[in-house]
Amino acid sequence: MDRPTDLPLAPYRALDLTEGGYNWCGKVLADLGVDVIKVEPPEGSPTRFRGPFYKDQPHPDGGLFWRTYCLNKRSITLDLEEPEGRELFKRLAATSDFVLESFTPGYLDGLGLGYSGLSRINPGIILTSMTPFGQRGPYARYKATDIVAWSMGGMQYVTGDPDRPPVRVPVPQAELHAGAQGTIGSLIALWHRHNTGLGQQVDVSTQVAVIWTLMHATPFPPLHRENVERWGAHHKGDSFMIRAVFPCKDGYVSATLGEGATLKALIRWMDEEGVTPELLKGRGDDDWDMTGFASRGEEGEKEFLAIEKQVSDFFANKTKAQLYERAISHRMLLAPCGTQEDVSESTQLKARGFWLRLSSPGRDGSLSYPGSYIKLSETPIAFRRPPPGIGEHNEEIYKELGLNPEQLLHPSRIGQGTRGGGNRVEVGVENTFPSPVRGGSATESMALEGIKVLDFTWIAVGPITIKYLADHGATVVRVESLTRPDGLRLAPPFKDAKEGIN
Repeated sequence: MDRPTDLPLAPYRALDLTEGGYNWCGKVLADLGVDVIKVEPPEGSPTRFRGPFYKDQPHPDGGLFWRTYCLNKRSITLDLEEPEGRELFKRLAATSDFVLESFTPGYLDGLGLGYSGLSRINPGIILTSMTPFGQRGPYARYKATDIVAWSMGGMQYVTGDPDRPPVRVPVPQAELHAGAQGTIGSLIALWHRHNTGLGQQVDVSTQVAVIWTLMHATPFPPLHRENVERWGAHHKGDSFMIRAVFPCKDGYVSATLGEGATLKALIRWMDEEGVTPELLKGRGDDDWDMTGFASRGEEGEKEFLAIEKQVSDFFANKTKAQLYERAISHRMLLAPCGTQEDVSESTQLKARGFWLRLSSPGRDGSLSYPGSYIKLSETPIAFRRPPPGIGEHNEEIYKELGLNPEQLLHPSRIGQGTRGGGNRVEVGVENTFPSPVRGGSATESMALEGIKVLDFTWIAVGPITIKYLADHGATVVRVESLTRPDGLRLAPPFKDAKEGIN
């Protein structure tokens, strides 16, 4: 196979044994240029039969989940339960950089294909294992559906209305979060191999991946002696509940009225249209701060809720588009709650060229697929190959291994690899906020030692991302503003429940 040379991970190969949402790990590696070979049983991967299906007709090549998460991959078939299949897999592993798997812990070890077995064949191999609860611990061999993973990770407790049972994200996502963590762990392990020559096992727990989606909920009990509860369309302000989701003319919007500048901008808009209620007129610029309402106790709460009701009535006569356009032009913390149709028609995503139009399974039309989620200026992600058919690349891949027709007919004559080495990864020290990716190495050094990062990020996504680099040894220097500190410095939870910027 001619490998692309203009992608960041073009020189590398991965064997993908995962199922379900864990396929996302291999998909990201494939998009970045890794030659990802989907290793399927002779009857095909079970993920092929996860709906929905093209034209609602179940078919191994028509599953839209499969097609989305297996773009840019190749496929071979072999039976790991048979000696011949295991020998072929070992031959492939000897020429690969990653093995991605989601079997019950111990399954591959029982076949001689766990980390200890593979590292004897290829000391540089990186085995990334993604499971519901990780490789060790009392639940390690338990199975988990999506709802179990969300529940055991704590998300169910904080999601939904307080007077009703908890709700879950309707489309299964827990395994996708774990797949993303698997990608991160695999790449950190690859960097470690560059420096040491040794591979390792990356251990990903879906439960812990879900914990990281909770944002700041987890430390509330130890710091404030209370849980974050289900609040539905509201969130807890300084001393009372504040509405966060409002109905509008064609759906819903999320708005942060507790932020003074947003509330002032909304009142000015209402004044422009001549609908400002009497209770909102004649207020000074300093009268919109949430702390001010809270300081006035019950009277302040009553006043704020009355304002909230007036704003809600104002929203009810506006469309999502009208509200969002005003929010952009006047710097308000407001955004539409997008339906799937809204997302598919988003002008922002269209401007970024996000959607891919690819031929349908029956070749009688085309479908839209999610496209590039990262914009790389020098090595852009590109669609290179369609989702593979079952064993579509058998002959191509085996020929790349130098196997002749006789060996293909009698795989047991291939022989085993004789390379030795490698290191078994043990779990490191438990943290208050555990990492979804767990691992270590035979050396004391950390994978990213020597890398320096200048961090200008704030709030959540940036700091969490940069934290990965710091956790694995990078020197991170955070640069902040005295006049405009990170908003999360002033948001609970606080150490010892005492509010303060530090």
